[in-house]
Amino acid sequence: MLAFCFATFMYFMIGSAGGSVSAAGYLQAVGFSILCLVALVAVMSIPVVVYCYFVKMIPDIDYSIRAAFAFTIIGIISEIVF
Repeated sequence: MLAFCFATFMYFMIGSAGGSVSAAGYLQAVGFSILCLVALVAVMSIPVVVYCYFVKMIPDIDYSIRAAFAFTIIGIISEIVF
């Protein structure tokens, strides 16, 4: 799931750059994709912790990764539709 999210972020960053990207551009895209992926998992941890608190469940990083994956899928769908 993380690899799919990372590849999606890379695809949209390289695609929006406009075709010819230098090696430094790819390096920046990789770095920014990793940063976005970590930030997305961290932000999606907030609703997971709140949900697990009310359900009396122990929060796990797997739930945050699944939520980030779902958020990425919703982003892809909205990109295609709009």
